[in-house]
Amino acid sequence: MKKTIALLLCLVMLVGVLAGCGGSGGGSGSSADKKVLRIGTEADIDNLNLQTQQNAINNVVLKNTHQTLVFFNNGSRGDDVRFDPCLATDWTFEDDTHILMHLRDDVHFNDEAKTPMTAEDVKFTLDMAMDNLVATALAGYVGCEIVDDYTIRIEIETYNNEFVQSLASVPLSIQSKKAYDDGVEDPYYIGTGPYKFDEWVEGEYCRLVKVEDYWGNDLPADDNLAPGASDVIEFRPYIEASSRVIALQTGEIDVCVNPPINELQYLEEDENVTVYEQPGTRLFYFAFNVTKEPWDNQTLRQAVACAIDRDAVLQAAVYGKGTPQTTILNRGLWGFYDDMEGFDYDVDRAKSLMAEAGYPNGGISTTLSYSNGAPYEQIATVIQANLKAIGIDVTLSPMEEATHKSNCVDGGQELFLWRWNEDSKVDFVYRDLFYTGSGSNYHHYSDAHADELIDKVATEKDQDVRLAAAKELQEYLVDACPQVPLYIANLVIAYNKNLQGTYLYGGGNHDWRHAYVAD
Repeated sequence: MKKTIALLLCLVMLVGVLAGCGGSGGGSGSSADKKVLRIGTEADIDNLNLQTQQNAINNVVLKNTHQTLVFFNNGSRGDDVRFDPCLATDWTFEDDTHILMHLRDDVHFNDEAKTPMTAEDVKFTLDMAMDNLVATALAGYVGCEIVDDYTIRIEIETYNNEFVQSLASVPLSIQSKKAYDDGVEDPYYIGTGPYKFDEWVEGEYCRLVKVEDYWGNDLPADDNLAPGASDVIEFRPYIEASSRVIALQTGEIDVCVNPPINELQYLEEDENVTVYEQPGTRLFYFAFNVTKEPWDNQTLRQAVACAIDRDAVLQAAVYGKGTPQTTILNRGLWGFYDDMEGFDYDVDRAKSLMAEAGYPNGGISTTLSYSNGAPYEQIATVIQANLKAIGIDVTLSPMEEATHKSNCVDGGQELFLWRWNEDSKVDFVYRDLFYTGSGSNYHHYSDAHADELIDKVATEKDQDVRLAAAKELQEYLVDACPQVPLYIANLVIAYNKNLQGTYLYGGGNHDWRHAYVAD
């Protein structure tokens, strides 16, 4: 199905831009004075309505066209400050529940009228978010008061260490109230970013074009709000990993996201390709639906944890390109602690815990659900063999990811494989995955003490006390064992050797606004 997004450009300008797109394999034409960046992705875009979507690939696209109040800098400044001003210039806690925030006064939306962005748009966006999927990112939000055109006062239920950081979430990018009021078709396509939408052909590409009258054109290149570097950015899905490799080597794309590990040697031998690797942030884990017997038995869950050979899983899944870990928190996040005893691979201890749990001879049959394809197939096979050694027969149940996700939400699964990436907020791990009633709590785990600690980490002002609570919470959740953390996957990405201006995130939420292929 072809979906054309109405650019707020005249037809002549649109034809001019498309005629100028260059490069091979894309059917876009060629030109010496236009730069095109083509990114081969492992997943297809499925929804570009900011507040009703929650997939990583959608966010990667949307961060080029839209902007947030606060910018997550991914630690690129080299200090402990991870969040910088973006559409907001500064913010102050007036008291525990009121945040005064000043806005830039020079920003306009990418519509024909170049409508100024004001406090009305911010209030509209935040209020609208409370009725959409993104409401979880604004937990504790009460309301937003307009002080003047470029000043807002946000009220929250109680002090929260990470509320301001929440405003860096891509789905909370500021949208145009006027576009909604005027009945513009698909008003959520209108942003303030350095790119705007051109065309989206589902399953083939999503094309963005540089905004010629972008409000930030005079900002220096090293500013996070600087104009885009490429004239056109195209996101092209290649669901089959080998196809992405071939597309990179033939010049159809400039970036191959998540190249298959078993084909890296061919890319590394290609003089026109750079293979880049760094420690990642995405945690892959094995987990239990703790409401299903016999997995409501904590000691039995601990026995299973001891039976899983994480090193073998890591080798099978990503050829060792990652880091096994014990805690449930993504590496790099505040308060990360991985020195608890945990449950290392120990078959004798696993069998002892099995007996303690009431299953001295095993005799358990169960089902392991997971999404089709790598690395889940490889992980599942290793775990199936591991658990057989302690008397647990596992039937493997692969399915489409959307089906698997729905099944986990509904609680239809027994054992399951999943992954979680978070690089900015600890509450997006603790609260989303483990808090009673959370929509992402696929374990269906509920524990009053865990909830209490999660709230304490979120609201405690004394950072030493907060850090102690974070350590206790991680130890408590590892011992409760609703999930078995397996490994953090390294970021591995391959691209044209002439690619410049990359801004890469360990979990894959890359920022392509300043990237380009040099001549």
